[in-house]
Amino acid sequence: MRAAAGESVRVRTVECLGNCKRRLSASLLRDGCWSYVFGDLTPDSGADLVTGARLFSTSTDGLLPWRGRPDSLKRGLVARIPPLLALKDQP
Repeated sequence: MRAAAGESVRVRTVECLGNCKRRLSASLLRDGCWSYVFGDLTPDSGADLVTGARLFSTSTDGLLPWRGRPDSLKRGLVARIPPLLALKDQP
């Protein structure tokens, strides 16, 4: 939370992301866009998460850009979850 002080990033605490084997975890969410879950983070990963959130907020395609993404968010990617509107019904 301290890493986001003074940033236009909203930090929320949740009970559990169910990612125990990958230790500290966090997610990036944006309305109408893909959601991301990251693991193997450290207490010092806050600045990387804020950098990722800034990149994500300027994305025009609803995806977190690979270029410019901190290494911890490249290596620590656990899941990319589509927005509900992107789900396609199967016949």
